Amino acid sequence: MRLLDLAVPTFLCAAAAAQHLVSYDPMPGGTGMMSESQLPSVMTAGPIPPVPMYPIAPALPMVAALVPAGDATFNGLTNRIWYSNGMMLASMPSPSFPFMAPALPPFPIAAAVMGLLGGPVTGIAIDPVGVVMYLSSAGGVVVGVTPIPGTPVVVPPFVLPFATGPITGLDYDSISGSLFAVDGGGTVYNFAVGGAPLAPPIGPAALPGIAGDVAIDKTGMLNPAGVRPIYVNSGGGAIDVTFAAAIPIPMGTAFPTGLAFLPRPAANSLSSCPCGGVLPTWGATAPMASGQGAFGMRIGSLPPFTPVLMAFDGAYNAALPIINGSGCPLGIFPGSTSISTFFALTDLAGNATWNLPLTFLPPTIGPVYAQAFWACSADPAGFALTNTQQIVVTGH
Repeated sequence: MRLLDLAVPTFLCAAAAAQHLVSYDPMPGGTGMMSESQLPSVMTAGPIPPVPMYPIAPALPMVAALVPAGDATFNGLTNRIWYSNGMMLASMPSPSFPFMAPALPPFPIAAAVMGLLGGPVTGIAIDPVGVVMYLSSAGGVVVGVTPIPGTPVVVPPFVLPFATGPITGLDYDSISGSLFAVDGGGTVYNFAVGGAPLAPPIGPAALPGIAGDVAIDKTGMLNPAGVRPIYVNSGGGAIDVTFAAAIPIPMGTAFPTGLAFLPRPAANSLSSCPCGGVLPTWGATAPMASGQGAFGMRIGSLPPFTPVLMAFDGAYNAALPIINGSGCPLGIFPGSTSISTFFALTDLAGNATWNLPLTFLPPTIGPVYAQAFWACSADPAGFALTNTQQIVVTGH
């Protein structure tokens, strides 16, 4: 089954941002921390607090610099969070998905590349398809390298040909093929590879401290201002700088230097409802990114050989009626003419998986909503529900 078969055209331009951000703070506990937060969406009135939070591994030594050194970025084709302390590159998987790439020890950015930049790296951004890691310095110099030991240069250095403050973060947008940078005051710049500006600067943003990084929402969906959200983090949170009434996103990182969009399905609650002492869990088998052939949805932590019905629809039932005794609200419209259902039995480990390959699908398809119904004799109705998940094909 392909997600394209489930997409409903009337919902492709829904004015709602969704999914997750991952924030990188190199300081807590001496080892640093990553935290993931779900953004507000049509399913939630506000953001869902940081879940999960996990230590950086491997840790990198701190680099002293006038402008905070280091950054983070995410490769949606390999589930690799790249991060830097300004002098080295390292990577780790998000625990939200199985790791799809081999482990890679940290390695230094080549001295010649550091010389081109003229100082420590303050921004990194990955083009997963071209396998190009863009590095930036506080002075607005950008160079593209292959993220392997030796960091060979594949995009010659260029200097941003417009006035900025010290650059503190960088992001690559696979939907537009362009770069975004943020300076310490929270002003965001969009430009082509080579430096040509593509839009007027946004900001400066009202932030509690120096801007740590910038990340554009790669779902392609629009916020209430009618544009794609662009997030900047500072202090303990992040904010969409394109929308004056944006809700601050708690990120759980006090001194962040990195921020990245994480293409993980959104949910309308933190967990499903229990039934008979059983609490099912949701999981994605890979990042929800365009070109990701391993993507699928999995429900787990059920008894072996439990019958499970998975329902998909292009519409979300915001009324959330309770239709059984377990109390989980119904997020799928009953009787919808566009609903698709698929049956499975859980395996010996209590998992049921529905493969939804995104190999040939472009970004912005969706949203599609998914909810599982599983047999539970402890419920008066004989079944229980999981919470509802929102799926969008995103940029990578």
